Amino acid sequence: MNKAPAISNRSGGKLSLILPKLILSATAICFLWTAASVFICNYYRYNGLLLAVSVFAALALIILFWLAAGRHEAFLTKNSKWITLGFLLFMGACQAALIFPLRYTPVFDVDAIFGGAAEWANTGDFASYHQYFGMFHNNFGGLLLLRAVFGAAKLIGITDYYLVASVFNSALSLLTMYLTGAVAAEFAGERGRVTAYFLFAISLPFYFIAPAFYTDALSMVFPVLILRLYLVGCRKKRFLEQLAAFLLMGLAAGMGFCIKGTVAIMLVAVMLETVLRWDLKRLAALALASAVAVPACIFFTRGMIYRHLDRSEAEKAEIPVLHWVMMGTVGNGFYNPDEYEFTKSFEDPAERKKAVAERLSERLKDYNAKDFLKLFTSKLDIDFGDGTYGLSDCLGGTHGENNFLHSFLLNDGEHRDAYKHICTGVVIALYLLLIASCIAGVFGTELKPGTLASRAALLGFLVFLLAWEARWRYFSNYIPVFMISAVIGLDSIIRRRKKARK
Repeated sequence: MNKAPAISNRSGGKLSLILPKLILSATAICFLWTAASVFICNYYRYNGLLLAVSVFAALALIILFWLAAGRHEAFLTKNSKWITLGFLLFMGACQAALIFPLRYTPVFDVDAIFGGAAEWANTGDFASYHQYFGMFHNNFGGLLLLRAVFGAAKLIGITDYYLVASVFNSALSLLTMYLTGAVAAEFAGERGRVTAYFLFAISLPFYFIAPAFYTDALSMVFPVLILRLYLVGCRKKRFLEQLAAFLLMGLAAGMGFCIKGTVAIMLVAVMLETVLRWDLKRLAALALASAVAVPACIFFTRGMIYRHLDRSEAEKAEIPVLHWVMMGTVGNGFYNPDEYEFTKSFEDPAERKKAVAERLSERLKDYNAKDFLKLFTSKLDIDFGDGTYGLSDCLGGTHGENNFLHSFLLNDGEHRDAYKHICTGVVIALYLLLIASCIAGVFGTELKPGTLASRAALLGFLVFLLAWEARWRYFSNYIPVFMISAVIGLDSIIRRRKKARK
């Protein structure tokens, strides 16, 4: 495994050493606050004792697996390819077996990108959904991606688009698992790789994610792909080789951004790390690649969509970005239909944007420090406190009779309570390991490429969600990055423990 250089302070003075530690400290504090908010606010109505037991059990399992894997590292290294293949086949088989028992008819936003793509593939247009996409430009990428997949399937005679979308989403999730393992191996060897696989194996939503083909799942591969390509670029010595790797990274960032805007946070994080390393050659390659690839993806996506939408009419109907920030300041920051009524009440787009901005400004003026603390604590609980990843938003669509799986996965299911306690226990265990990795980084002297970016991305993601409308599934596309940070934490703790013994 290639050893990466530490963050250097050459030409950067003390800033390049102090800022990484400040970022890691802030990340640790914010996610400690996040973990505490789940117990304090308890939006999801957990039994506090049962959840604490679930967290402890998940943490114990992860640590025991890590220690056991460390005793067999030679075996893991020798059989790495077979272990990876076996794990992916196992997860793929489980997902495939659950596609049809979970079959449903998509509704609301899921229907927009799924139904719109299906109609587009069949008729050459998504006319029934023009009004929706006129308002919600942020979902252009998801629509275009599924349209491309459905079009390819139709060429070979497959028109069961539920099956196609599920299989495609399953393939994306398996690619995500593979890439997460590859990045974890960069930081912690083969033990890191198999531990990442173990984290996926005990994260129960990944068995049911195939039919949840909405933007949260469709974009999950991109943050970890950006990180993986960044690490590849960091190993390249020649400028052109770096540029090629970073162009691919920029394309991944651009595609991911068009599907879910939060993907771009990872791109910003790797650029921040590069700045702090004061590596001007690498920074130039990153900046050039990003400046070319990201806008190209955005222009391509919008160009394809506007071949069907009337641009002027769509821009008149568009919901301004600040609308979701405004909605995030009401009550606990969750979805509020009254906010949509207010925004839609203005027909002129310029007047609409101005009215939203003014209403947001007026509200923020009324908030004091205590109000912000209460609001942000509540939003952290909603945003990061549901270990089921909000799959019920997708899987709760119209379906046949409820079966045994639905009793776990749907919000009113008989066994939902046990399921959500297990799932959230695993997620909070990941938060605790992330916190440990940040603390170890603060007191350590070396940060390999990518280790700072992974934690900085999670901090940036958290800050973004504090400003946005609160929703239980928004954090799910960064779950692989949480897993990578957990592996970094395990590796850091064990290495420091060994040093202390010496």
